[in-house]
Parts: sequence; C-alpha cells; structure tokens
Amino acid sequence: MLRDRWLFGRKTNAFTLQWHLTNACELHCRHCYDRSNTSALDLPEAIRILNGFVLFCKKRRIKGHISLTGGNPFLYAGLIKLYEEISKKGIPISIYGNPISDDLVEKIVSIQKPAYFQVSLEGLKDHNDYIRGVDHFDRTIHFLQILGRHGVRRHVMLTLSRDNMDQVIPLAESLTGSVERLTFNRLSQVGEGASLEIPTKNRLISFMKQYLVASRTSKILGFKDNLFNIFRHHYHRPLFGGCTHFGCGAAFNFFALLPDGEVHACRKFPSRIGNILENDMNSIYESKAARQYRQGCQACKGCPVRKKCGGCLAVSYGQGSDVFKDKDPHCFMAEREEVLANF
Repeated sequence: MLRDRWLFGRKTNAFTLQWHLTNACELHCRHCYDRSNTSALDLPEAIRILNGFVLFCKKRRIKGHISLTGGNPFLYAGLIKLYEEISKKGIPISIYGNPISDDLVEKIVSIQKPAYFQVSLEGLKDHNDYIRGVDHFDRTIHFLQILGRHGVRRHVMLTLSRDNMDQVIPLAESLTGSVERLTFNRLSQVGEGASLEIPTKNRLISFMKQYLVASRTSKILGFKDNLFNIFRHHYHRPLFGGCTHFGCGAAFNFFALLPDGEVHACRKFPSRIGNILENDMNSIYESKAARQYRQGCQACKGCPVRKKCGGCLAVSYGQGSDVFKDKDPHCFMAEREEVLANF
C-alpha cells in the first residue's frame, strides 16, 4: 500500500509504470515533447527492470500496471518478447501508440489482450493532419475499426491547445460508436509543443462548461483534467479521480520510465527523480526528488480539492512557473463563485 496520509490523506493499492520504450517514431507531431535520439535499453536490461518492478509491487503490496509507449513502442525491437514477459507476470498492460497492422494486433491479443489501446487524435481531419501528418486521421479511424474487430477497448487522447478547443465535441460526436473513451490533456509547452499556444483561463473555463454539458448525453467523453473537480466541489458533488485517480499522481501512484533508464515524475515535462540503471525503484520512490513532486506546489496547500487535483505541473512548467510554488495558471478555484454563477 502506498500512503501519504501526512500530506493529503491519500492511499492506493495500485501503481502505473508508463514505460517509454523508445523515442523512435514515424510521425513528427508539432507538439512532441521529446524527439531526442536517446538509445533504448536492450531486452535483457528491460527484463531486469521488469523483475525489479515486480519486486517493488510485492514489497509495497500494490497491484502493478504497465503502459507501454514511446515514441512508437512497436519500433522497439524487443516489444513482443517484453510483452510476453510482462504477461507471464500477470501484470495488466495498456498500449499508447500509433496505428499498427491487423496481424500485429492479432499477435498482441493472442499473448494478452491489452486493457486498452490508446491512440491520439488532435481534432477533426484537417487540424489533426496538420499536427500529426498527412492521412493520419484516416489511418487512425481505420485502425480503430481493427481494434474493434479484435475486441480491444479503444481510447482516444487529445492534446488540448488554443487551436483545437472547438473541435473536441464534434470529434466526440464523429467517434461515437467507434471508441469507448475520448478525453484530453492540456498542452504542455515543452519541446516542440513550445511553439503552440494554450487557451486563456476564460476560454478554458468556457470550454469545460461546454464539455460538461456534452458529457451528459455523450457515451464516450471521459474526464481526466484535474480542474473539473473545481466544478464538482462548487456544486457539492463527490470529487472524481482526476489525472491518475489521485489528481496529480506524479511520483505517487505513477512513474514515467524513459528509454535511457531515467525515471520522471511526469513525462510531459522534465521531472527527473532518478535512473533505474543506478537505483532500484523503491529507492527512487523514496528519493527527495520524488517526495518533492508528490507534494506539488505550495500554492495548492490547504485547497479543499487538493487530494484529487493539484492542477497540472506540466502546464505550469510550460508557462515558466515554479512547479513547486506556483499554482496551475488555469486554476479558477478562487474566482469560482463568479465564473460559475450562471452555469
């Protein structure tokens, strides 16, 4: 069991390792966080890390979950063998990746059906293909059909920026019946994403209101952004889990493992807390850096929704804020009475 009762009163019996196997990718998305040519771990090293993760979960008495991603995880030479090894350990697996062939989906499913396969779309066809490349939208729609035929749960993630806010709800309408879940993360202005713009606070609040209304009838719109808990608190509704079921779960119930062995509290911005080639996972979890990220920003201390919120440290970082001191630039807790008066 993982606990931080001394801080926010959180406890969990589950932990997710988001494993970025490689930075290699056939796409060149305009908001990519990291296109560095980092060498990937070889398969024996990856299996050693997997065994270490199993020991970490056993020591902590928690249920492990592994999300395989990249880059494109299917460009990692040892992907199938590693997938088999994870499956043998009885660990649930999810995949964040790009469209692959029907044969490769069949191969993966024959080993272990993933908990879900998440792909990315950035809006309707024209905008998505501007961000992710020509014909990406059509190829992804076709791939979602392949996943459906194999009975794999389909998730779509959208990176929310100033330029695609108006396309989220129309996209959800077009995907209804083709996916099980659509949700969004706000853009982190890191790497190539620094060239794109995030919405103003007022525009984001307006969008979130529209999203909430649409979610009442939509079968696929999901909730991930922690700031939705401000609405729920205002209207005396139970808080939802936020980004990782505990709001910002950076270094609490979530690690990001990079291709070169670096471990970060969150993949969306530089948040190094150790290196798995130098220390075991338990030592990294107990490190001073990990503890600091678990605390989040000082400005959120005492907030009534903190244990299921904490804003988004990556958005704060992209705006040049001190993630350990300054609150999320989109947070509207202080002015919620005014902005929600007529909603």
